Amino acid sequence: MSRSWVNGVLLLLVLGLVLLVWLSAREPQITAPTPLTQLLPEQIASIRISNQQGAEISIQREANRWRMLEPYPVEANETLIRRLLEIAAAPVFTQFTTAQNRLAEFGMAPPAAIVHLNQLELRVGGTDPINHYRYIGIGDRLYLIKDLFPHLLLAAAETYVSPKLLPQNAELDLIQTAEWRLARMPDGPQVWQLTPADTASSMDHLIEKVDEWKYAEAQRVIKPPPGTVIDARVEVRLRDSDATAITFSVFKLQQSTLLLREDLGLAYDLPRIEALLAAPAAPKMRP
Repeated sequence: MSRSWVNGVLLLLVLGLVLLVWLSAREPQITAPTPLTQLLPEQIASIRISNQQGAEISIQREANRWRMLEPYPVEANETLIRRLLEIAAAPVFTQFTTAQNRLAEFGMAPPAAIVHLNQLELRVGGTDPINHYRYIGIGDRLYLIKDLFPHLLLAAAETYVSPKLLPQNAELDLIQTAEWRLARMPDGPQVWQLTPADTASSMDHLIEKVDEWKYAEAQRVIKPPPGTVIDARVEVRLRDSDATAITFSVFKLQQSTLLLREDLGLAYDLPRIEALLAAPAAPKMRP
C-alpha cells in the first residue's frame, strides 16, 4: 500500500468531516416552545378562580400542602391542583394583541373564568374554531394553548375539595352511630372499646374499622340538593382537635347513600358506604 494512497484516504476523511460540520451548521435550530408564563409550579403559593359555577375559589399552599380558604375551609384536592398548575408552563402556539372592541370574538367579553396564580391574572376565553385551542389573556395579549384545562378552570368549588373524608393524618378518638360506638381507651393508642360489645370482633377488627374511617375517600364531593332528608347521623371525634366533633348526616340521593359533613355543607359519595357504616365484625367465613 503506497503512502500516496493512504494520504488520499485521510484527505477524503477530513473533507467528509468538514462537510458534515458544515451541513450541521446549516440545519435550523429547534427551539423549545414559549411557555404561557415564567412561573414554576413550586413558586405558586396561592390560586384564585372565578367562574360561572358559583363562589370564588381561594386556595393557598400551607407547609407544602394545599388548603382551600373559600368558600370551604377544608383541605384541597392535591391531584387536581398539580394538574391545574401545569397551565403555567403550557406551550404557546401563537400570541397577539387585539383591540378591546374585538374581545368578544375570542370569548373574552366577559371571560369564561379568571384565574390568579399568585398575583398573575389569566383570563380564560373561548376556543379557536379551527384547531380548538383555548384563548388565554394575560395583560394586553392573547395566547393560544391546547385546551387541556377546561374541566379545572370552569369547575365548581366542590371539585377542588379533597376527597378524603377526614383531615390528613387525623387520629380518631371516637366513632359513634345510632347503632354502635367505638371509643379509644386510655390503656394505649391502639386499645378500643366497642359498644355494644361483640365477642366475635377482636381488637384487630376494631382497629380495621378505625382505619376504614381514617382513610376513607369519596368518589365525588358535591353540594347536597335542597330538601335533603336526613336518615341518621354519625359523630367522629379527632384527637388533638380544636373542634369538639365532626358530625356527618346520612342521606340518600337517587340510588346512592352519601355522608353530609354538616359544618361544611358538603356531601361525600363514598364507595362501599354500607360497609363503612356497619359495626365492626369478624369477616364471615365462606362455606
